[in-house]
Amino acid sequence: MSRRNDLLKQLLASDKFGEEKENEQRFLQATAELILTDLINVAINGFSKHGAGSLIINLQNDSTTYISGHDIERDIALAEAQDDDAVIEFLRELIKRVDENDWTKTVLITLISDAGTRTFAVEAGGSQESFHQAAGESKE
Repeated sequence: MSRRNDLLKQLLASDKFGEEKENEQRFLQATAELILTDLINVAINGFSKHGAGSLIINLQNDSTTYISGHDIERDIALAEAQDDDAVIEFLRELIKRVDENDWTKTVLITLISDAGTRTFAVEAGGSQESFHQAAGESKE
């Protein structure tokens, strides 16, 4: 389990109340914002190195990796060869999101959990000039 997940679990399992609980909740929100900022930066770096794709956060095995559109296409072919309909459906939806995303504004983050998968387009933020420049170049 990662340090980030351990911290979140510890904060969520708190037995504090009143003002102490409120302070702890503010700390939890700040921690979540820092984690999201870190994940956005990982996605931006993945985009810069590998092109359009998605940061995959697998909560089932506590792994995080960036996967490019090219890799998604390759994985679709592998899943088709293995007749894995669930994976094919997931990857086709993901590649559709990759193709339709506005890379000048957002990056994609995909969560995989026991409850299923979900892909989010997350704003990269105004301070990411290098991301905006790289995204603009890829659209030309």
